[in-house]
Amino acid sequence: MLLETIHLAQARTEETVSSILNAMGLPRATYFRGLNRQASGTLVDGISPGRTVLLPTPAELTAVRAFALKHPIMGYKRLTWLMVDKDVAALSTYRVEAILREAGLLHLRRLPPTVSLSRPPAAKHPDEQWHSDIMYLLVASVWYYLVDIIDAYSRYLVHWSLNTTMRADTVTLTVQEALDRLADRRPGEPKIVHDHASQFMGSEWRSVIAGNEVTDIVTRVAHPQSNGVVERLHRTHREEIFDSQPDDYYNALDIMEVRAAFYNQERPHSALHYLCPIDYYRGNPEARRAERQKKLVRAAEERRLFWTQNRS
Repeated sequence: MLLETIHLAQARTEETVSSILNAMGLPRATYFRGLNRQASGTLVDGISPGRTVLLPTPAELTAVRAFALKHPIMGYKRLTWLMVDKDVAALSTYRVEAILREAGLLHLRRLPPTVSLSRPPAAKHPDEQWHSDIMYLLVASVWYYLVDIIDAYSRYLVHWSLNTTMRADTVTLTVQEALDRLADRRPGEPKIVHDHASQFMGSEWRSVIAGNEVTDIVTRVAHPQSNGVVERLHRTHREEIFDSQPDDYYNALDIMEVRAAFYNQERPHSALHYLCPIDYYRGNPEARRAERQKKLVRAAEERRLFWTQNRS
């Protein structure tokens, strides 16, 4: 039919085949492939069996919308896998995106520009490389200082402390507490990545590094992306943890306790194929992915049964 349409248009308009193909939006390869098949007698239209598309059930639509309203700033991919993990709805990411877009609930986040500068190499196992930094936190008109230590491989928040000062001991004590929790360590690990803040440059810090026989890695000057793992964590703190101001220091501690546990154990992470940090830090990522796949297959069968029973 396409070949006949093209030849008829050419006869009536005297336009070239290329012009007609451009007007139709048809690739030249498709046209010439059809000519070759016509010449060899193999130009036969056939209908290949298609896959039945099962729409989400009304209950799934309601569940997805309600869950998205509870997590208004979370991207659709993270929402998808969090809903699978919590048995809210087992749908594909493209299906969740379509539901949220139609409901006006799709949260689109502008991606940061690509950075071509060098950074520390990627970690290959837990506790190989930690990133640490200090985040300023305003609580009830008073500045406090949050020290975070995050594992580069798993994005697990290893340890944190909320401090009233930003002296060197606010960092060294937090790092030492984290190191004391590790039962087994490889020689020279973890490698601790940090910026040029004064807390990481003094004799107290050097004593901690030497005494624990770990590796000290200082990021490049004026290149915060080198410590981007913990910088991204701090952005998550601001967007998801401290989006509303705590009443006081102790309220901030309580919020941080709850949200740190959620971050490590429940929140899907985009850098981890939307698994949680605990799955990579002390778990079995392959088993978790297999578990999710089973849920998707089971939900598809239940969806098929629903639409079979509710055909009009």
